[in-house]
Amino acid sequence: MSTAVLDELAAGRGGERAVAQLRAAQHSKTLLLLRAMLLLVRERAHPDRAAVEAAYQVLAEVPPPDRLAALAHPPVAAWAFGTVSLLEAGNASTAYPGLLAAVAVAAAVRAGTDTELDVPLARDANGLLDLPGLGTATLPATAAQARVQVTGGQAWVTAAGTRVAIVAGRSSDRRWRPLSRLDVTHDGLKLSLLLDTRTWRHVPGLDRRPCFSVGHTGAWRSRLDGAWRMLVEHHRPVAEEISALLRTLVPIAAPRTSTRSGTFHHAFGSVVMSLPPDARSTAVALAHEVQHAKLAGFTDMFAVLERGPTELFYAPWRPDPRPLDGLLHGVYAHLGVAGFWRRQEQVTEPGAARHAAQVHFVRWTRAAADTVAVLGIQPRLTPVGRRLVHGMAGVLDRWQAEPVDARAATEADRLLAAHRARWDRHRAPTG
Repeated sequence: MSTAVLDELAAGRGGERAVAQLRAAQHSKTLLLLRAMLLLVRERAHPDRAAVEAAYQVLAEVPPPDRLAALAHPPVAAWAFGTVSLLEAGNASTAYPGLLAAVAVAAAVRAGTDTELDVPLARDANGLLDLPGLGTATLPATAAQARVQVTGGQAWVTAAGTRVAIVAGRSSDRRWRPLSRLDVTHDGLKLSLLLDTRTWRHVPGLDRRPCFSVGHTGAWRSRLDGAWRMLVEHHRPVAEEISALLRTLVPIAAPRTSTRSGTFHHAFGSVVMSLPPDARSTAVALAHEVQHAKLAGFTDMFAVLERGPTELFYAPWRPDPRPLDGLLHGVYAHLGVAGFWRRQEQVTEPGAARHAAQVHFVRWTRAAADTVAVLGIQPRLTPVGRRLVHGMAGVLDRWQAEPVDARAATEADRLLAAHRARWDRHRAPTG
């Protein structure tokens, strides 16, 4: 990565060029994980060995763009990392490396490459065969293995005397359920997200409860459409990063009083989110999460912290203390949040909405600046980590020097003080 791109990322930006470099590094990481998986299933004599070897060969033969699309599906990358971790730790009995055969099938279906492959089902599959990025076939519950054939541009899956056609889009056969996709476009810029919760159940260590209902599609489309219009019109550079980076949306149940969102470190291109109340909240969440995704990809390429004792720190956006890497992620994400409100305030008519935008801008700028100051004195920062912190500090210093409305500044300070007071009160010794 060039120093110019690194410094752009350190300033919270980066653009499509940085996202492309981060994505290329993630693809390289996934290829290394698959090679490690192949060697480990041989070494451990895993029951899925034959399926993994055959799938590896199929993936080598499909055209590179289709192979890349299959392997870049975010839950596939997360599954690969988790599965290799299990195999390395000697927990082969709990690993499901055979999913690689389903990934290879997905690549062959996309490419229209003729192939025939046996796919082992997960132990708790109950007849459900997930083809990552495509959909799910419902087979007899007794099926432990399925054969998938791709020929002449058509594909079928067969198991226990049942044959199910794999088709693009909706099917009259309810045994095939393709993934839903949400596409929104504004002013020539497109956001395309697969709604995938099924493949995640194969990712080691994640909650496997279903969290998405097709009935929510209309509400999600409405939120994304309004959010995308706002981002493209008023936050175009951020929208370009989101368009280039995000590939899947994982809808989750909303908490009682707010919304939740997040990213998985090893699933580059995914966002987890409960349905936000409105378009603006959706836009803020996307601007927040794309920062986490960029930093996760960046820290896969570069070490930003040396190993050391676990220390916990105050974070002005959390009720709980955070370790150093969590603090760094939080600052980087809230740099993006502060930037969102800075731009939003500039395009909002005078009134309550503009005042609220300025309060948010001042609050998160000061919160991030105070936390960057804490990060800046940490001896565990590597040279790249110091460059990252220095880049954020420079942006925040400039923003803090900008004139703001006195009422907004006072309210922001009150909110910051109230958060710290609650944090101190909850951690005060008792007795």
